[in-house]
Amino acid sequence: MAIVRPSEEEARNLPPEQPIMVDSDAESNNRAVVEIERWCRSLGLLRVRETTLRELVIDGQAVWRGVCYRPSPVWSAAREAKMNALVEQIAADRADMPMTESSVDILRQE
Repeated sequence: MAIVRPSEEEARNLPPEQPIMVDSDAESNNRAVVEIERWCRSLGLLRVRETTLRELVIDGQAVWRGVCYRPSPVWSAAREAKMNALVEQIAADRADMPMTESSVDILRQE
């Protein structure tokens, strides 16, 4: 199982937000999804979230086709800001939670 197309060089030179078709020769749709996801992430790309990939025969070889793209710098900055705000909110929520008695101590009392 491997990514058949495109080459890593083609993917590295992909401009932001331009889609690129990625073909995998995995034996199943699920394995192809995982393989394409890992390959895209290793190159800083995001995979379009389809769950059922397209099945094709190219040059006599059966492949599963997914779509990836490089996020724009604006999207990346907005995503990072959103994640930072979420982390801060979770920390604030935890700080407001009262401490409770340990479930082990409660069981001992019974």
